[in-house]
Amino acid sequence: MRNVFAVVLGVAVAVFAIMIVELVGHAMYPPPANLRLDDPKAIRDYVENAPFLALAFVPVAWAAGAFCGGAVAALIAAGRRTQRFGLIVGAVLLVAGAMNLWVIPHPAWLVLATPFACLIPGWFGGAIGARREY
Repeated sequence: MRNVFAVVLGVAVAVFAIMIVELVGHAMYPPPANLRLDDPKAIRDYVENAPFLALAFVPVAWAAGAFCGGAVAALIAAGRRTQRFGLIVGAVLLVAGAMNLWVIPHPAWLVLATPFACLIPGWFGGAIGARREY
């Protein structure tokens, strides 16, 4: 049960970290004031015309979330190989990111960056979180 809690808390921390990084991105590159979030065509048009650096915040946010959430999950998890819980958090974020990419079309480079932005930082975060003193 502790390990399930570790993954759930790791994902929650990851979502919080993603929100913080994306808030910074939106502060630097604000979306248009008249952008309607309930209009898929408007969102698609915005993503197609958004500056590169505005879109670059997305994989950076996912990487930060995977790293932070992976570290927390590995720190809380019980057992001998707790590093794997960081990778589990990264995999959960990868599924969420894939759903996001499915709903809103993104540039090809962002689609290709998504697995790297979720799994590798999750693994590294798990490695950091697993290095605890007993």
